[in-house]
Amino acid sequence: MAGGSQALFAILVFISCACPVVIAIFVSRRKFPSIRYANPSQAAACSSCAALLSLGSSIMLVCQERVACGTFNVFLYVLTTFTLFSIVLTQMTLIITFRLTQELALHHGDNSEAVKSQSLATISKFRRFLQPRVLVAMWIVGSIVWLLPPLAAVDSDSMRQMQALSVADCVNMPLNMPLNVVLLTEVGLFIVAFTALSLLLSKVMDNFGLRHHFQVMSRLLGLLLLINVLALVYHSTPWVITYKIRFVVLPVAGWVVVACQVGWPLARSWTERPVRATNVTGRSFNAASSAALEDFLATEEGYLAFSAFARLEFSLENVVAWKAAYDFKKNGGGDAQKIYTEFMRPGAPMETNIPDALRQHYQKIFEHDRFKSKANVLDAAIAHDPTVFDPFREAMLKLMTLDTLPRFQKHALGQQWTRFLVEQTHEEVHANFMMSLSQREIDPVPMERSQAYLFPAVDEE
Repeated sequence: MAGGSQALFAILVFISCACPVVIAIFVSRRKFPSIRYANPSQAAACSSCAALLSLGSSIMLVCQERVACGTFNVFLYVLTTFTLFSIVLTQMTLIITFRLTQELALHHGDNSEAVKSQSLATISKFRRFLQPRVLVAMWIVGSIVWLLPPLAAVDSDSMRQMQALSVADCVNMPLNMPLNVVLLTEVGLFIVAFTALSLLLSKVMDNFGLRHHFQVMSRLLGLLLLINVLALVYHSTPWVITYKIRFVVLPVAGWVVVACQVGWPLARSWTERPVRATNVTGRSFNAASSAALEDFLATEEGYLAFSAFARLEFSLENVVAWKAAYDFKKNGGGDAQKIYTEFMRPGAPMETNIPDALRQHYQKIFEHDRFKSKANVLDAAIAHDPTVFDPFREAMLKLMTLDTLPRFQKHALGQQWTRFLVEQTHEEVHANFMMSLSQREIDPVPMERSQAYLFPAVDEE
């Protein structure tokens, strides 16, 4: 039995060693759509905690004679809490990101000033929540606060006793029922939160199977919690003691988190093409597709369909920004300062992802120090220059062509795009045919000659 348990623990270590490798590959492929929209930074941080939990606990089980029981339990409690709290925070981030997109659409829509003002306040609140330093602070502080109840349930005598024993003897200690009840309650609350947030995700989004990942993860973690409860109930059973089922569950839970948070999107990414900032100006960019997309967006049906899809992709600001720049050019000018303030200024309500050089170009135009008299003259000139936002409009078009269009044309909303291309092709063929007729001299010829002109014969070899 002892040899079998050591073999099991060695297998746990071997599989857990693969988790950091999977996370590293996941981060290296963060430009691929399935990973990019899975919130790669938070997913990697969350999975790193889970991987550390799996690998650390597995190694301690292998070296159980040389590791103190108290150290082992503290390690498990701390890493489990940080992992579970990060999962909840990741789900909340995805939901708030989608809500932010909805508020951006509301702010840009044809609404009253009161509605726009309220949406702007909500946008600012969501953006503050999504700042990396705020998320890190919430993660650390929330996890520490969540650790306080278990610590309060452990008295000093129990801690000294656990430190005097090794991991091999942990299972022989009398159960601290208050501590186990608190821990199981906290883990159960986390899993309930996962399930509730997964249901909420299912109502607001379905990007690259993200909601399905969380739903599967919550079910598997719930199953592992049930196994842990059964192991506590039958803690005196020989095979539960020998194989330390209560502790083996935790490395497996870490695998579940890594597989659902990182492994699943990584597997999907192998069938996709990356989207890189360099592609916007690189050779891979198709100018013809960009021109066709602009013609499509210039139609009411095309704009509505594409913007509806962009909302699902969390990239609505790109479509709205293009529309503002397009209307500015079409109308021969307009409120240039408003376009810059809404889409290009750092921290703007609908800040777009444009190259730094382009952003700095517009900052020099709209924000550099100017005398008031000269500023008024310059602002008036900019407002009447329809070409001032051409580089910005083209950058938005290129970004949408490379990033959003490939998935849009595969979506149900993209059926209008396919019909539009067919109609455009027919119109171009007809226009070219009519142009060729107008350029030819009127020459009454037999029908056979006309047909030969339209359908030239192929020379036989």
